[in-house]
Amino acid sequence: MQPPGGPSPVDTRNVILAIVLSMAIFFGFEFFFNGPAREQLQRERAEASEQIAGSQTASGGADAAETAPAGPAPREQLLAQSASTRLVIDTQAVDGSIALEGARLDDLNLRRHRRAVDPTSPEVTLLSPIASSYGHDAFFGWELQSGADTSTLADAFSRWQAEAGARLTPETPITLTLQAGPNLSIERTIAVDADYMFTITDVVRNASEQAVSVRPFGVVRRQGMPEDYKYNAIVHQGLVGAFGPNNNLRQVNFRAADNHVRDRGRGRVGESERIEDLQGQGGWFGITDHYWLTAIIPDQQERLTAFYDARSEGATNDYRAAYRGQWREVAADGSVTYTQRLFAGAKRYELLRDYQRELSIPRFDDAIDWGNFWFLTRPFYQWLLHPLAILFGGWGIAFNFGLAILASTIVIKLLLFPLVYQSFKAMAKMRGLAPKMKELQERYAADKQRQQQEILKLYQTEKVNPVAGCVPILLQIPVFYALYKTLTVTIGMRHEPFVGWINDLSARDPTSIFNLFGLLPFDPGAIPLIGPMLLIGIWPILYGISMWALQALSPPPTDQIQAQIFKLLPILFTFMFAAFPAGLVIYWTWSNTLSMLQQYVIMRRQGVETELDKFLAKRLARQPTAAE
Repeated sequence: MQPPGGPSPVDTRNVILAIVLSMAIFFGFEFFFNGPAREQLQRERAEASEQIAGSQTASGGADAAETAPAGPAPREQLLAQSASTRLVIDTQAVDGSIALEGARLDDLNLRRHRRAVDPTSPEVTLLSPIASSYGHDAFFGWELQSGADTSTLADAFSRWQAEAGARLTPETPITLTLQAGPNLSIERTIAVDADYMFTITDVVRNASEQAVSVRPFGVVRRQGMPEDYKYNAIVHQGLVGAFGPNNNLRQVNFRAADNHVRDRGRGRVGESERIEDLQGQGGWFGITDHYWLTAIIPDQQERLTAFYDARSEGATNDYRAAYRGQWREVAADGSVTYTQRLFAGAKRYELLRDYQRELSIPRFDDAIDWGNFWFLTRPFYQWLLHPLAILFGGWGIAFNFGLAILASTIVIKLLLFPLVYQSFKAMAKMRGLAPKMKELQERYAADKQRQQQEILKLYQTEKVNPVAGCVPILLQIPVFYALYKTLTVTIGMRHEPFVGWINDLSARDPTSIFNLFGLLPFDPGAIPLIGPMLLIGIWPILYGISMWALQALSPPPTDQIQAQIFKLLPILFTFMFAAFPAGLVIYWTWSNTLSMLQQYVIMRRQGVETELDKFLAKRLARQPTAAE
């Protein structure tokens, strides 16, 4: 049995092997996976832009695709060509236009969000004509039942009419009309609120002498992946919604949808088989990017069939979330009215929560990917980080999210103080026992069993639990995950600045020691393959220093080889943390600083001399004068 105070050569070898493997995995993953993956994505996008898609014919219903016969055209060109058949959208939150062809929402920019940190950079574009590069739109239609046949009454190609100069604002809804067939017409009213919710109300009128059956449908589709798409294992990007028998959350990322297309091409999936196809009541469904969402919200009392699907469309794949409602009878000389909604905007937590409550939309705030450990991430953001940011912002304090991160660290430290205090006391006692343990190891070096017995007796006599020192680390693991997840998936910290050079808490520290933090005129990140590993910023370095200082307060390993290896850990973690969001590194550095102060005070109260005390004693010791 291994004595507690003296690791065997096998343990030492295992520790060395673990460190080497960790470094190999970290650098190897960047060299063999991230680097080639970025290059492959760039090649695919270049090919997609250059390749000309083959001609296609399709109807504009819920299932059919609709792309231009040629390859994707510039967005601005398509909008300019159809300017005379578009209605302007103008609110404080969004701007764009609605195409009268199909009454499609296919031109939408988010005024409150920019593509880059620079406030003069272009607005984020969410919706674009489907025939353009990275096309993304939504439309709503109706189907008509004639005996056993079903035909399209209004689709993506229907020619709607509107008053000249009609303009959609929160104060002025717009009305569109469509002569859908002999004796059948549709009047559509589109309204928008001050944020990102569109309300679509259709009135289907039947002027014939016979009743007809109609049902609504809606489609959100995307042609290819988003322009700024970056794969991130902890962020869901793709098809998302809550629908089906129990309105359970259903997520299918872009990669899984691509696999479905590939399986269909290889005959493993039937031509008509969809990724998801469920019946239920109400719910919502759409397509999400990292921070943006386009989702249909049908009437919550509507019985419907909702589905996800993906198909190959030339150089790219076509992703769609769609639904069909229930059949309803329009009496002779009668009408039916149906209201549904479309959300197209930023996934701001408080906004999604308010819509969920006011409109009774099930699990709408789950459009933010809280992950499988939602019971950690959601409360952390909902009850701590977000309220603190609002509090500081309400006081007019700048850098409110950065300060919220620092304040949340203090709150967590206070909540965990009783457990951490006992743990640090145990660590202090362990450090005080180090000389006695070393003496026992030397005295019974030839008798390992006796050595173990004596060390256990020493623990019992001094009332020390050697495992208690691990408690602070174990407690911080879920906090680390919760903060990392929320920093990554929530939009609150996107482009949110902090003191100094940090202009985006959700991105890595932009500085690098390898160009002297910007003094030298070159970008280390531009170096092929190894560039990302050279972006070691100021905050990751401060984190490494804080880790080293905290390590100096902890009981050192008695084995010299292990002690040397542990001294290398701050360097390794500095490289690892350099790729993390700056907000996370700031949190961890601040947490280490508070832990170091806390641990130092506790150790001094226990009468234990720390490495810091020894360091200060050497530096502050009075030098003898010449006379002495």
